[in-house]
Amino acid sequence: MTTALASAEELLPGYYVEPGTGAWLSLPWPEDPASVISIAPEIVDWCEGRHPDNPWGLTHHLTGETWRFTRGQVRFLHLWYALDPVSTPERPKWLYRSGVKRGAKGTGKDPLLAAMALAALCGPTRPEWDEEEGRWIGVPHRLALVQIAANSEGQAKDPLRVANAMVGREMAEHFGFDKGIQRTQLDTGSRIEVLTRSEASSEGDPATEIFLNESHHMTESSGGQSLAGVARRNVGKSPGGLARLLEYTNTHMPGENSVAEDSYEAWQAQVSGKTRRQDILYDSREAPPDLSIHDEGDLMRGLEAAYADSPWTDLERIRDEAQDPRISLSESVRFYFSSLPTAEDAWVEPRNVDKLALPNIVVMDREELALFLDCSKSEDATTFSGCRVSDGHVIALGGWQAPKGERGSGWLAPRDEVDVEVAAAFERWDIVWFGVDPSPAKDDETEAAYWGDLVDEWHRRYRREVFLWATPGEKRGSAVSFDMRFSTPGGRERVRQITEEAELTAQAIEEGSGFSWDGDPMLRQHLHNARRRPNQFGISIGKQSRSSTKRVDYAVSSVGARLGRRLVLNSDKRRRKRSGKAVFIP
Repeated sequence: MTTALASAEELLPGYYVEPGTGAWLSLPWPEDPASVISIAPEIVDWCEGRHPDNPWGLTHHLTGETWRFTRGQVRFLHLWYALDPVSTPERPKWLYRSGVKRGAKGTGKDPLLAAMALAALCGPTRPEWDEEEGRWIGVPHRLALVQIAANSEGQAKDPLRVANAMVGREMAEHFGFDKGIQRTQLDTGSRIEVLTRSEASSEGDPATEIFLNESHHMTESSGGQSLAGVARRNVGKSPGGLARLLEYTNTHMPGENSVAEDSYEAWQAQVSGKTRRQDILYDSREAPPDLSIHDEGDLMRGLEAAYADSPWTDLERIRDEAQDPRISLSESVRFYFSSLPTAEDAWVEPRNVDKLALPNIVVMDREELALFLDCSKSEDATTFSGCRVSDGHVIALGGWQAPKGERGSGWLAPRDEVDVEVAAAFERWDIVWFGVDPSPAKDDETEAAYWGDLVDEWHRRYRREVFLWATPGEKRGSAVSFDMRFSTPGGRERVRQITEEAELTAQAIEEGSGFSWDGDPMLRQHLHNARRRPNQFGISIGKQSRSSTKRVDYAVSSVGARLGRRLVLNSDKRRRKRSGKAVFIP
């Protein structure tokens, strides 16, 4: 696969830098495209009028000229219609199970979606083995059902309207088109239809291809998450296993929990090596992250990079739109740079966080670690972080939160699972400090503190293993409890310590030194979600609002683990033998 040519130390997993423009690209374009077996050349020929089954080709909906794909679009099609090497003549299999096509506003996502929908309707998009030629070819589906879904009916109708305009008179007569505003059908019964948000009307349809349009708008509250779930189930049970779902989207707003954000996080988990399968195709073109939208020169360079595959774009007009004072900075960054924005009250700049991810670092057995566990019962997440004493590298050791939707109803943090992970950490590493911020929530059955018994158990179990207690004191102290409620003895001091560490950690992230982390997707999301929260001691971190579902608990536990490391390093109980090995006096 193509590798980054510049700024490799700043790249997120899955990205590389385009020569010339400096754009960040994510399409995994191979060094040798011929090594990828794909039926895309036939589909491109069909759309562009060079295929015997469609010599007319598609018509550009604005110019009336014969449709032509851009170079970047052809590359995307080549990989989207690529076959898995395990394919057999009896059972073809796509290389990618699902995909996302992300781009700046005005880069031609609707026309591309329309062209692909028409090809899926009556073009050569079903792979078949040709015995005579000894190769894979594309043939039309016998009874295609192509669905276009979006957050609103209007957003789904727009690509269908464009698709209808791309079919000329000769092509319409040849294939027997009956064009409509909600459904376009052929004489054969194959059709393109608009999916509604009503699960009852769409559940169970055996779709051959589904497109989600503007998936950055599809959230739980809008009903978009439910619709996307129906779409995934519909393609999942289609006969033959060849049906797929493809998203078209602008850049999502981090923390909104949209379908686009979920797909981005799933892809990041994939390219970070956190998942077994590598079957999500993510195609994004983004402006270089070091450019400012406020600087005229930077703005134009960023637009040139983001729109390099869209030669029809009037960059001066886009520049004016991006600088419109009625548009927020985050919207300009999302829609015109195609980059992830930063909230004005963000604890740290997300790009600076991402630059410091070191997913290939391995924390070896018996290395010294400080641990922190941020507990919750049900509403927030329970997260478990570690910090290597030698260099401050943060690792994610476990994150538990309620599943989305109905599956999360009645969910409780699994105390047994958390206990297993805590025990595993003590078994594997040399734990020098362990802090636990217990939730004040009560157990539904006993009315006792939900985490109370387990915190007491950890104190008894590890009191002689950790070198510094989280709450010092022979009588009222605890080896592990680090309760930050003001109502608890020492709570104010613990809040002051966490606040100080939050400021030091933010400074390290912004300066790009003294902080690194393992690239865990859930930890990354929580670091991005974290907001600056002033208190009487300084600037701490917290959620966007008390009722916000944008969780930050992993950020909190990471700061807590870093605090434990600093307390250990600064302790007068730490001495060194001549060998250089650290020794702690309890």
